Amino acid sequence: MPPANPTPTKWPKSLTADHLHRLVRAEGDPRRALALFDAATAASTSAPEPIAPSPATVSLLTSRLASAGHLPLAVSLLSRSRGAFPSAAALEPPFLTLLRAFNRTRRPLGALHLFRAAPSDLALPHSARSYTAVLAALVAHSHLPLARSLLADMRAAGFAPTAATYNVLLKAHCSDAAAPIEDALRIFRNIPKPDVCSYNTIIHGLCRRGSLAEALELFSEMVGKSIAPTVVTYTTVIHWLAREGCFDDALKMFDEMGRRGISPNLVTYSSLIDGLCKGGRATSALELLDRMIKEKKLPNTITYSSVIDGLCREHRLSEAMEVLDRMRLQGRKPDAGLFGKLIFGLCDTGRAVEAANYLDEMVLAGIEPNRVTWSLHSRINNTVLTALCIKGELGRAFQVYQSMRTRSISTEPTTFPLLVESFSKKNNLDKAAHVVLDMLSERCIPERETWVVIMSGYWSKKKVRQEAEEIWDQLAVN
Repeated sequence: MPPANPTPTKWPKSLTADHLHRLVRAEGDPRRALALFDAATAASTSAPEPIAPSPATVSLLTSRLASAGHLPLAVSLLSRSRGAFPSAAALEPPFLTLLRAFNRTRRPLGALHLFRAAPSDLALPHSARSYTAVLAALVAHSHLPLARSLLADMRAAGFAPTAATYNVLLKAHCSDAAAPIEDALRIFRNIPKPDVCSYNTIIHGLCRRGSLAEALELFSEMVGKSIAPTVVTYTTVIHWLAREGCFDDALKMFDEMGRRGISPNLVTYSSLIDGLCKGGRATSALELLDRMIKEKKLPNTITYSSVIDGLCREHRLSEAMEVLDRMRLQGRKPDAGLFGKLIFGLCDTGRAVEAANYLDEMVLAGIEPNRVTWSLHSRINNTVLTALCIKGELGRAFQVYQSMRTRSISTEPTTFPLLVESFSKKNNLDKAAHVVLDMLSERCIPERETWVVIMSGYWSKKKVRQEAEEIWDQLAVN
């Protein structure tokens, strides 16, 4: 894509490299800034004497183009302007910026290609830093065989791994489920001076492999070496402590964060709240939710869903409904999964009509089934239908049933007979027959028991019985 045409610039009588840098920095659109840069550095009628841009200007513009996703333009600019840099060492910072931009935009193979071409296209020799940047891109996007091959090239070229390189290797081994965690520990112990990133990576890797005790030992070692844990370190440990049911330890770790002046983020709160709710500690989760809101870290849908699920598990449905109301007041929209948790809880405790009301709210809110949630919607609707029949709320049950048919939500094979039996016992034979016809239209053939129920209902009606007896008498005479 060619650069956008800039608005004609009125150049000063004596344009300098410093003035060009200020113009480029002031232009908000990076493509327009590039067009301005090209106009100033090429001979033309508006700028008869092209100026030599400063390395700072080239670096600034390269970075802005890369950040905006214009990677081909950024690569072309760096290649065209390499003469502006006094040495290869000065060219490396914008080159590293480009490599990281390829990583950030999920183009690790593009970063590898740029790296391979650097000696010929940019006259820029490889370095430990550029090797590490490409390794990071390959590892981040799971190109582990390529990363191992590049590491072998790095060593063959005589570059000793730096602390950053070790951290990339550590991440590769920890993210590869097939790699033994012992290999990652061996790499970690070979790092001359492990930093907080090294500890965070190995602690997370150990936790994922179920080695929580070893992870806690490394956490203590980290603190003992005066390497300050970050919010990432604490969040990882708290998440896995809660997941393993060590709730008191997780809460102590959470309090320790505060004492160290480290503010928990949304992930920290959500991880701990989810673990507490699954472990039957909904009261503690509610306290954390209140604290979270006071600290102006607004919970997301996942956090609220965890709390509502925990309260429903403990049959504290009134509190669950209050949390749902608070959630909506804060502008969060519940999804089918969240409504489902509350509806299932209400049905389990016999509050079928309230469950049906929430089902109506789902429909009014436009929460319709899609490919992912279709089975969930079907289960929610059939559960409500069953609960209403058990409670004898047949008028409401028929409304839900008709709504399901209108929205093409499947009725489960076990729900059809329950409807027929419920309507027949209450002498709602027209509705029972309606359900039977729907069953037949869906090729769901009623069992013998279902036919017996509805036929018994019709037989119990006096007029039908009299007509049947008359026919029987006529057959007997003949």
